[in-house]
Amino acid sequence: MGALDGKVALITGGAAGIGRAVVEAYVAAGARVGVLDRDSERLTELVKELGPNVVGTVGSVEHLADNQRAVAQVVDAFGGLDVFVGNAGVGAGNLKLAEVPLDRLESAIDEIYDINVKGYLLGARAALGPLLRAPGGCMIFSCSLASYRAVDDGVLYVSTKHANLGIVRQLAWEFAPRIRVNGVAIGVARTRMEGLRCLDQEPIDAVLPGAEQVIPLGAIPEPHDHAGAFVYLASSAAGLTTGECLWTDSGFGVRGIGSPAGGRDLSAEALEAVATS
Repeated sequence: MGALDGKVALITGGAAGIGRAVVEAYVAAGARVGVLDRDSERLTELVKELGPNVVGTVGSVEHLADNQRAVAQVVDAFGGLDVFVGNAGVGAGNLKLAEVPLDRLESAIDEIYDINVKGYLLGARAALGPLLRAPGGCMIFSCSLASYRAVDDGVLYVSTKHANLGIVRQLAWEFAPRIRVNGVAIGVARTRMEGLRCLDQEPIDAVLPGAEQVIPLGAIPEPHDHAGAFVYLASSAAGLTTGECLWTDSGFGVRGIGSPAGGRDLSAEALEAVATS
């Protein structure tokens, strides 16, 4: 008997990386799963590999209509919805604020907030009705170590992850006692992080060089290593847990001091060069 037998879930950004690992873990635990993702090729491959327990919707989380279509499709296919997982997200190439060209700064902020923050809120609103009809409905959001502290991923990404933690805490209050809302504070994983299209960024490795030397547990996790936290939070075993983030950070939260300052290379001359790039 699986931990999620009989449950129906919708996962955004589930065609690759940690999202795909969560889809696979949910199916293995007995759930039927809908996936919303903008990559049609990866989504088709996922549905083909996992079979009739998975349905896919091609769309972008920053559009309410796409979230609504995904919810409608999973409800039509499987008869309801018990779990919503907001996972789709992008990075900004680890750029610091001073490194973003001024002529594209506004569009970069808009794009990353549209996907990482607005996408979570639109998905939550689209899923709310069906979740209220389900006994024990819940929401889970992919948060991050960057939801709690400054890291090397750049202010655009880190500020969206701080916002994600606020979404978890506030929605847990707004939806109590009907729906539990939690997050997973992910540390590192051997995966690729999508960049911003407005900056013409290609995907980059999510693991920064030298990470093994600063992780207390001493190894780089694979995406599937994080998926168990999502299974637990969706299961009846977490029935008393809401408004919290389950940390899967490999011990980063107890790490000693690394680099104490991130602006050692900052200068007016470098700033002018970025502004005219």
